[in-house]
Amino acid sequence: MSQQRGTKAKIIYDTETTFKTPPAVADAALLTFVNESLRMSRNLLQSNSIAASRSAKMPVLGNVDVGGDITFELSPQYGRLFKHIFGGFTVTGGASAYTWTFTVSDLPAGMMVEKQFLDITTPTYYQYNGVKVNSFRLSAKTEGFIECSVALLGASETLATTTFDATATDFGFTPFNGFQGSILKDSVTLGVVTAVDLELNNNLDANTFVMDGTGQRYSLPEGRSETTGKVTALFIDNTLYEAAVNNTEVSLVLQFVKNAGGTPGTEGNEQMRFYVDECMFQPQAPAISGPTGLVVELPFTAYYNNASEASALRMVLQCAQGTF
Repeated sequence: MSQQRGTKAKIIYDTETTFKTPPAVADAALLTFVNESLRMSRNLLQSNSIAASRSAKMPVLGNVDVGGDITFELSPQYGRLFKHIFGGFTVTGGASAYTWTFTVSDLPAGMMVEKQFLDITTPTYYQYNGVKVNSFRLSAKTEGFIECSVALLGASETLATTTFDATATDFGFTPFNGFQGSILKDSVTLGVVTAVDLELNNNLDANTFVMDGTGQRYSLPEGRSETTGKVTALFIDNTLYEAAVNNTEVSLVLQFVKNAGGTPGTEGNEQMRFYVDECMFQPQAPAISGPTGLVVELPFTAYYNNASEASALRMVLQCAQGTF
């Protein structure tokens, strides 16, 4: 009897047309990931009845709570996932050089996610329906891969003995790294930034359980989106801090650019940019943490006021993939 190995586990995912309903025609994609915690949990609810005994009575099952995180390394091949992170998207271009623009809008109906465990004696497939992205986080540093994660909520879990799509598409995996990253403030490169953190929260309403006998969420409507983050930079002057104290509106661009000498967007020349067109820094003076060089950490909050793109956060991806 074989024990399942993490290295041999797979995740595939597809877009639902109707919430918590498997797609009529499967078109799944392989999801390359670092780790995950997506699963179903149900409380066991104890009875409060008294019946001349100190022993507890048989409990009953609570609601079906599907949720968890998936951590991954930022790569141009995650376009389908970003559709579910942002909601709005357009694609232009051709000849293996496409431009995808993702903006904050209504989210798709949901995702179907399948975890495949193929090492064990009887291969098993954990299938999740009605899955939506509650939040997206990105952490960029000076070296190494760009770590990202999505916090997911869902409606149901099914244990299956066959996959819902045996021919899932593998779009590849060519991740960005810290050497390919930079950040611009008001179109000027900030050469002293050491780290950038970014989060988009869709504020899903998870409390939609109804009395239908399933214990499952009826829906997962998104609320108002919130985009926040933090810029960490070497403390060399007061420019960033003064922008915060003076409540000055700024624009930020976090970009990752591969450059193999070819046309932007073609294979090996992918580019990804996160645009925060309108934001303000939160005043936070640098702390003296020790005898070595100091840094300034400035949290920021994004918003939409009058920027022409009309999205508190948007992402532009130039890649060779015309469909996701």
